[in-house]
Amino acid sequence: MTMKIDLSGLVRPHVVEMTKREDTPTAAEFRLQPLERGYGHTLGNALRRMLLSSLPGTAVWAFRLEGVVHEHQTVPAVAEDIHQIIQRLKALTLMMQGDHSEAVLQLKASKAGPVTAAAIQPHPAVEILHPDHLLFTLQEDREVTGELYVRKGRGYVEAAQHEVDRSLPIDLVRIDAIYNPVRRANFTVQETRVGQRTDFDSLNLSVETDGSIAPEDAVAYGSALLQEHLRYFVEFGQTPVVTVGGAEPEGGAPILTPLRELLEKPIDECGLSVRSINSLKNSSISTLGDLVTFTEDDLLKVKNVGEKALAEIAEMLRREGLNFGMEFEERDGEVVVVNEGVTPAAIAAEVMDLPAGSAPAEE
Repeated sequence: MTMKIDLSGLVRPHVVEMTKREDTPTAAEFRLQPLERGYGHTLGNALRRMLLSSLPGTAVWAFRLEGVVHEHQTVPAVAEDIHQIIQRLKALTLMMQGDHSEAVLQLKASKAGPVTAAAIQPHPAVEILHPDHLLFTLQEDREVTGELYVRKGRGYVEAAQHEVDRSLPIDLVRIDAIYNPVRRANFTVQETRVGQRTDFDSLNLSVETDGSIAPEDAVAYGSALLQEHLRYFVEFGQTPVVTVGGAEPEGGAPILTPLRELLEKPIDECGLSVRSINSLKNSSISTLGDLVTFTEDDLLKVKNVGEKALAEIAEMLRREGLNFGMEFEERDGEVVVVNEGVTPAAIAAEVMDLPAGSAPAEE
């Protein structure tokens, strides 16, 4: 059996905006309106919790410094104590490349003065986003060597919770690890007008990341994660099928969306990221009907549409049961498919697997 979702009478968002802050490229503000009364707090609170607790990232979880066996001591010729060094290691922004999940970075310094992340030896699997990040200060010329243990993780993990095995050095100092790439996430809900009513919600979400992921990609990942968990509640009952207008034929069977209505569906309502929507609209692609006439090669020629956006569009077309490069014509008042086009190719990597660096950059 299927369950009908009647959307008639419900207002749905038609304003989906993102504004990047010029002074801070890692921060952005998102606006979604109008929403039914109460939906703003429901969506904003759920998404904020996902952003602050559940996104994957890379961080230092342990370290070794020559002569250091625990965190309650000092290092000769180093101005900072171990507690201060730990705080700076926790703030070090890293990205793990490819399929790697762990790495050990080598640190070496010998000259008096500030020792930054640039003193860390290059590693093929790890990118240091801020090489000028201060680690500690040497007060005299003296060689200091160490190792930074890096791994992928999710959220925030306390030092005592890190899994270790007996093969690791006995002088390894574990620290709290902040894997989550989102530094700040807040939202506000204001009233907005639709027609004569002024009690609808406008959701404004502000997000700032550490630079290892773009704010819009963080929001998209958090939304997909939330959607994945809500799917289990959907499966408790019947599989929902969206219908328009709430009408149904005799016998109670739901009316499936006709082809014409599907092709007239705005791309804003197809679950694409804000970046992909803006890129398509800038090329006068505003509905599914406009989109499916393009082949994969044609879409790659659209400005700011790269492999990641193409993979996202392909996944959406599969959900809708549509293909690339379709052709239609009118026959007796009905829209008929005359060329079924090409079925979207399989995606090599997950669209949202951004922290691992598997998706190539588009811009």
